Order: sequence, then structure tokens, then C-alpha cells
Amino acid sequence: MTVNPNKTTSRTSHLFSKATSGLFLVAVVACGWLVIRQLNPSSTGDETADTETDAADETAADESEFTLPEAKVVKANFVTETSSKRSIEDVRTVSGRLTYDESRHIEIKAPVSGVLVDVLVKPGDAVAEGQLLAILNSPEIGKARASVLSEQSKLNVTVVQLDRLEEVTNNLRSLFAALDENQELNEIEGQFNDKSLGTYRQEIMAAYSERLLANQLAAAARPLVDSGSMPLRTLQERENNRHVADAKFRSVREITAYDIGIRKQQLEAEQRDGNRQVMIAQNHLTTLLGFADKDTAEATSESLSRMEVRAPFAGTVEERSYARRERVEQSDSLFVLANTESLYVSADIRENEWAAMSVQPGQEIEVVAPAIPDRTFKAKVHYIGRVVEMESNSLPLVATISNTDGLLRPGMFVRVAIPVAHSGSVVAVRSESVMQHENEKFVFVSLGDETFRRVDVQTGVHNEEWVEITEGLNEGEAVVAGGAFLLKSELLLAGEEE
Repeated sequence: MTVNPNKTTSRTSHLFSKATSGLFLVAVVACGWLVIRQLNPSSTGDETADTETDAADETAADESEFTLPEAKVVKANFVTETSSKRSIEDVRTVSGRLTYDESRHIEIKAPVSGVLVDVLVKPGDAVAEGQLLAILNSPEIGKARASVLSEQSKLNVTVVQLDRLEEVTNNLRSLFAALDENQELNEIEGQFNDKSLGTYRQEIMAAYSERLLANQLAAAARPLVDSGSMPLRTLQERENNRHVADAKFRSVREITAYDIGIRKQQLEAEQRDGNRQVMIAQNHLTTLLGFADKDTAEATSESLSRMEVRAPFAGTVEERSYARRERVEQSDSLFVLANTESLYVSADIRENEWAAMSVQPGQEIEVVAPAIPDRTFKAKVHYIGRVVEMESNSLPLVATISNTDGLLRPGMFVRVAIPVAHSGSVVAVRSESVMQHENEKFVFVSLGDETFRRVDVQTGVHNEEWVEITEGLNEGEAVVAGGAFLLKSELLLAGEEE
């Protein structure tokens, strides 16, 4: 068959024209879409984005919600509790030990060497303050008591002399007043015959007698001179003797007053020094005995070296080191006495409980002893150390705890609850409600009909019972408490299967 070349060329040209027209139409449509896109760029994009977001939210919601079979829910017996507002106190629990109160736990040592005459208590005995524990016979105690007695005797002699001088001074003052009245010698001697005048009596009375005689002779000579019976020279001699006797009397008075003043100052100085020496001796004896000895003045040859060892406070005898008739040396331990009505709680604050350093002395804390279940004790912070211990990298905390009922014992292990923070009224859930996985915290909210939803949350202040929820949960939502860990396992298992 013969093919017409003109006809073939015409068909090809027709097909090319049709293809060109189609491509032109597509190009026009594309250009129109681009113009519309530029005039309203958000229209189609927002619709697409909203569609994608809604889809993602629906997918996330679907992934966080899940339903368990009814039989499994019944068997698990989930417990839900409504989230509510409450105040939460953040408490850190650290381990500790009970120790003796240092001010009520002492070792009674022998102050001097000697022999124990008697030991009156044994370990476990309860003693009162000041109760006699033992009797020690010590030569050093005897010397100390003898020194006190000797110094006291010297002081007593000085006091007697001072009292005697005071009496003499008062009597001389009365005597001089009588002499100034120019009384008769016999009258004065009779008045002061039984009064103490010391060694001054003879000199004063002799000088007064001479002055009295000289005055009488001079007075008797004047009328005789006036009548011519006695020469004037004799009167002048007698007047001169009167002046000499008067000067001598005055001199004796001044010397007597001066001597008495000097003697009084000397005796007062001796008295002050005697008091000091007695005080020094008594302090030495008190240092040896450990208490003031009130019976030194009544000490006999047998009791002079006796020393009584007494309890400085009420407590219990924890240890006794020696028995009766044993010899002890200075600083040997005789007894260990303790009062356990008050104990110390010693705990270490480590780096993970560093917030516990915010507690202040006097603040109340709780103490639990595992050996005494169902009992919580109160203690007050005594002090917190200032220096971190190198070995344990911790700070010591010491609190005082009352033990009047005697249940606690030194050395017992305890748990110490230290409050470190306090919140206001916040949304809170049970501590067992908060789960954690891959550094994310979440809770499960019950939606009813065996359906639960995982809700991611942010937490704040917490303690062993409650946790503050700062983000992700509202007040009044039904949060799973008992069985939350089972829901976490179901959720993770479902994720693995997908």
C-alpha cells in the first residue's frame, strides 16, 4: 500500500498543535495559583498546618489514653484520689545515733592519791545530787585542811588583837575626856581601874599626875608671893615646871594617839592578808575535794585526811573502777556518772540533704527509733556544725531529746526528720501517684469506664506523703494513687508492642 506523505505531515502538525495548546493551559493555571498564593499566603498553609496539628493532637491524645480490660481493672483494685489544695512541708530524713548529753555525762576521777576507805555504790545505782559515792583517805587532803586551819588561826589572832585595840582606843578616848575636866587622880583611877588601857595607862597617869601637881604648886605659890612670904623667883620656877608638865602630858597624849593609829593600820593590813591566805587555802582544798568543805573547823585527827566523793548531779552510775581498800593515784577514774533524762541526737547532713542546713537552733524536729515502733519523739536542734568533715563530707547536727520515761538508750540508731521548706496552699497529690520515666514525671487520671490518661506534670515541694503539682494538673481531677505503677507498666508495654 502506498502512503501519502502530505497526509502524514498534516497529521503530525495537528498533534503538535494540540500538545502545545495543552502545555500552555497548564502553564496559565500554574501561574494563576502562584499569584493567588502570594496574595493570600496563609490561607492554604494554615489550613494544612491546622489539619496537621489537629491530627497530631488527636494522635497524642490517643497515645496518652488507654483502656484496660474490665477483669484486669477489677483485679488491680485501683485507688483514685481527687487532687486538692493543701500546705506541704518538705522534710529530709537522715540517719543518726543517740549519745550522752555531754553536760550530763562525766567521769569522776580521783583528785589526789590515797586509799579508798569505802565504796558505797555499784553500776546501775541511781544516785541523787550530792549523794556520797566513796570515801578516800589522802595525806594531801590532810595537809590542805591543816593549812586552812593554820591560816584561820592566824587570822583569828589578828582579829582578837584588832578588837582589843579598838577597846583600848575607846577607853583612852573616855580617859582623855575625863582628864580634860581636871578631875582628881583618885577619882579617875577609880573610874578606869577595871578598864583596859594597855601599856599606855602608866605613862598617861604619870604625866597627868605631874601636871596636876605642878598646877597645884603654882596655884599655891601666887598668894604667898603676893603677901611677900615667898620670893617671886620660886613662883616663876613653879610656873615653869607647870608648863613643862603640861607639855609632857600633851606629848604623851599625841604619842599614844599616833601609836594606836599605826598599830590599828598594821592589824587591819594583817587581817586583810590573813583573809587572803585563808581564802587561798580554802580554794586549794575545794579544788582537791571538788566542793566546799564546811566541816574543816570540826575536823579531828581521824577525819583530817578524809575525803568524800559525792555525785555532782542526779543520775545513774554507769561504771565503777575500784573497790574498797584499793589504792588509787591522782586522775584515776573512780566512776562514770550519767543522767539520761536528756540525750543528744547526732546526725550527719550530707550533700544530698544540704537543704537541711536551713534549720536553726531551737527548731523542733521529729525522731523515730526503729527499736521503738509506732512512737515519734520530739527533739530541739542544739547546733549545726560549721566545718565539713573531710572523711564523710558532711556537717554534724546535734539536737537534744527528752528521755524522762527512760525508753531511749545511748547508742540507739534513729531516723531524724528535718523540715527544710514549706509551701502555701498548692495543688497536691499522693507521692505514690507521681511516676517517672526517662526524666519525665507524670500521673494517671481516671476517665471512668476502665479508661485512663497519662498527664505529664511538673512538681515542687514534696515530702514522703504529698507532692506539689506546679504544672499539668488542675484541682479536682481523679488521680490514680494505688496501682499507678501497674498502669505505668501497661503503658510501657503497649508502647513496646506498637
